[in-house]
Amino acid sequence: MRTLSNKIYVTGAAGMIGSNLVRKLLKLGYKVIGVDNFSRSNQDRINDFLDKKNFSFYKEDLKHIKNSWSDDMSEDDVIVHLADIIAGIGFVFKNQWAIYNENLAINSSLARLINLKKPKHLIYVGTACSYPQNLQRSTNESKLKELDKFPADPESAYGWSKLIGDIEYKYLTDQNEIIYTNLDLHNVYGFPTDTNPLTAQVIPSLIVRAFKQDTLEIWGDGSQGRAFLEVNDVVDSIILSIEKKFNGSIMIGPEECSKISQVADIIINNPLTKSTEISFDLTKPIGDIGRFADSSLAREVLGWKPKISLEDGINTLIEKLVNFN
Repeated sequence: MRTLSNKIYVTGAAGMIGSNLVRKLLKLGYKVIGVDNFSRSNQDRINDFLDKKNFSFYKEDLKHIKNSWSDDMSEDDVIVHLADIIAGIGFVFKNQWAIYNENLAINSSLARLINLKKPKHLIYVGTACSYPQNLQRSTNESKLKELDKFPADPESAYGWSKLIGDIEYKYLTDQNEIIYTNLDLHNVYGFPTDTNPLTAQVIPSLIVRAFKQDTLEIWGDGSQGRAFLEVNDVVDSIILSIEKKFNGSIMIGPEECSKISQVADIIINNPLTKSTEISFDLTKPIGDIGRFADSSLAREVLGWKPKISLEDGINTLIEKLVNFN
């Protein structure tokens, strides 16, 4: 049952997931406190909410919390922790230590605040990138399950940083008797999104290039796959987690692995893009070869499953990017 007297604190409130989550929480009648430093976003993403009586926003770097935004935090409140440093694989593999260091600093700083304030419920957004790389070597491997995370062996520093955050928050919440939900997300896309060619993730990166190029170049041979997840499906999983108060880790993603070549085909077949054919750059990094989710626990404890198909999600994103630009 929804308890509207509870406040929901959202870190990374101006991000892709955060801004969509805040919009829906306000529509449902929750009081929301958003925090973001705009390092990968901007105020335009939250301008629609700033005059809402149930919304307060604080621009702050979570590595150096001043506590002003958390002064009224109570033991009945919920924190949804979305803030982190994430980017496309090219940026991730060139900036391993910086990403690792930044994410650990953000998580540990927020952990100290949680230890002090002791909210009722912490929802932490983890990642499938934290799972062992040997389980992500093929598009035909078995689906990733929650218990597959250990023994730990993520491929990237980003995956390690998110995994260590999960471990830290698990110890912290156990000690303080706080409900803890870790949502291990697969590859999220949607609007608003980062379109910077240096940092954008795969779907927006391909779309932006397809707006400009006759031939759409993709990294690798296109056979590598991901379980792509539209942002509104992610928002639904977070709201269900708030309402169900599940204590534990849940895999959030579709139960099918879509190849990058399939993504490219959808993009070049959209009439709003310029590209008409695909080329392959075999010299570039491809990341994990394939991964997808066993979402049976999400169905069982949250009643969640993805609703938006990859084709519908990509075409909607293309249309929004055209209108935005």
